[in-house]
Amino acid sequence: MNDEQMMQFALNLAKAGSNQTSPNPLVGCVITKNQEIIGFGAHLKAGEAHAEINALKIAGEKARGATVYVTLEPCSHIGQTGPCVEALIQAQVGHVFIATLDPNPLVAGQGVRRLKEAGITVSVGLCEHEARALNEAFFYYISQRLPYVTLKQAISLDGKITAEKEKQTAITGRQVQEDVHNARAMHDAILVGSNTVCIDDPSLTNRLGSSKKQPIRVVIDRAGNVPSSAKLLNDNVAPTWLFTAKPRDFASARTFVLEDCSLHNILRILADEGIMTVYVEAGCQMADAFLQQRLVQKMILYIAPKLLGAEALSMATKAIQGAFTFTGVEKIGEDIKLTLTMK
Repeated sequence: MNDEQMMQFALNLAKAGSNQTSPNPLVGCVITKNQEIIGFGAHLKAGEAHAEINALKIAGEKARGATVYVTLEPCSHIGQTGPCVEALIQAQVGHVFIATLDPNPLVAGQGVRRLKEAGITVSVGLCEHEARALNEAFFYYISQRLPYVTLKQAISLDGKITAEKEKQTAITGRQVQEDVHNARAMHDAILVGSNTVCIDDPSLTNRLGSSKKQPIRVVIDRAGNVPSSAKLLNDNVAPTWLFTAKPRDFASARTFVLEDCSLHNILRILADEGIMTVYVEAGCQMADAFLQQRLVQKMILYIAPKLLGAEALSMATKAIQGAFTFTGVEKIGEDIKLTLTMK
């Protein structure tokens, strides 16, 4: 295989850590010598060995003079694990291909510099587009110090999200429910407003997805309306974090009492707590607020083949011009799934 194929192999390896590495990035590594793969690995879980370390363990002494393909710039700082740059230097590898630089200020080119200082040839940019797309949430989280927000909405053909105010309406089918539960497992947190909890009393847990991961449930309850009987305060299935301006005392929930309960401030706090990705499943008011304040990076629309009529509630109260671009379309059961990203 050529250099590009080797890097593509490393990118595929990186995906093995999906759902498990946050707030760390997905990283894959392949080591070759004389056109033979002698080591490979991925970062599989936050706090555990990085991709380069796993690959070097397999390569052993053969790594001397070898070529390394890694999807993200090797770290040069000491975190929960040792710096991968020093491990590569100690192994005396000959050439390191790096798909993209790490935006983390603790790395940000320093890994490349250390490798070059050690006399190792470094090439940057092979399959960079694919590597950046793989870690789009990580890049946003590091650069903006905010979580990467995905807004999910199920709508009718006429753009409605519920038939009646303050009443839950089942719009999409069972297959969409399964897809949503899989999406929950892909995120660090699910976010809703107090109206959703009061009206729907949801569990907000991953019950139908293929992964067993349970994200943190985040509820914005500025006025303190969430009842103590709510499922997410009593089921003990997943952690619940409550953001409010009114002191609440729930033993089962972590409560943040804030003077500034704005969405931006709440997202900033979530980022400080290590929450890299947030899946918003809120009702029309909360969803509209996220959209109007341009706090959404990706939107998932599930469109059902039904009409709810003029009296039904729309997902947005004001026009939002040129905010998103279509990046995916898929048929799920009888419904259509559209993926859009912020421009």
